[in-house]
Amino acid sequence: MGTMHLWPDLLTSHHYPFPRTPDEFGELRESNGLLGNLVALRERMEEDGYLLLRGYLDREKVLAARLELAGKLDVAGLIDRSQPLTDVIFSGDASGIGNIDRAAFSKDLRTGPALTEVCFSGSLMAFHEAFLGENVRHLDWIWVRNVRKNAATGCHFDWVYMGRGTRNLYTTWIPQGPVLIRDGPLAILEGSHRWFDLQETYGEIDVDRDQEKNPYGGGWLTKDPGIPQERYGGRWLTSEFAAGDMLVFGMFTLHCSLDNVSPENRIRLSTDTRYQRATEPCDERWIGDEPFGHGMM
Repeated sequence: MGTMHLWPDLLTSHHYPFPRTPDEFGELRESNGLLGNLVALRERMEEDGYLLLRGYLDREKVLAARLELAGKLDVAGLIDRSQPLTDVIFSGDASGIGNIDRAAFSKDLRTGPALTEVCFSGSLMAFHEAFLGENVRHLDWIWVRNVRKNAATGCHFDWVYMGRGTRNLYTTWIPQGPVLIRDGPLAILEGSHRWFDLQETYGEIDVDRDQEKNPYGGGWLTKDPGIPQERYGGRWLTSEFAAGDMLVFGMFTLHCSLDNVSPENRIRLSTDTRYQRATEPCDERWIGDEPFGHGMM
């Protein structure tokens, strides 16, 4: 899975091409062989800035969450009903979104029981408790990504969105079902977690507090993945993903997504959630029964 020579020659993010030489582009390294060795896992995180674990999550629970999410998108008119619901094919018509309460719809997407089961219980919580070495709490908001064709996420640190608590906060990106290269998976810029000068400039931005003075515009550093690569080096790394895979990384690992160019018009379904030691301070925007979210100055 994810064999490089089977991928399209042209891979892009926001239509900016990724270079494809071996020195500039590659595949994410798996860390399953280190499971059971916490010292080695922590060393790998320090070295790579991420951990890719294949099949770590319960596949059937992930597929149940996928079905739950697809059903909610279907109610909003976003799913092509001539195709199987679990294929999550876009209907081509997003006009129904304009007729619903967007805040209520967002909350409904991120609070379903099947999705909550995947993100906030079982093996995922057990992993973070072992990795962090003590009781863990999660941020209570589940970020649901339903990315349609010709869309992508720009290059960014997660810290600019949730940087009011501990810096020892980890993101877990979960493909809620299979994500092929053409569906627009996440990509990580190798070594970016050690770019301390970028942490001290762009990484000091708070997207809510610094809107007026933020030279980067919103939370993204750039839409063009070539810009930070040209300045700092490193390879962009990505992969194809299956239900049960997960990718864990820290607040200062620069990442983006590839363009969704699915010929079937498949919506890329994924989530990202955050975990930290329970004894350390939390970003107050993302915790509680009714997290405030963005807009808190």
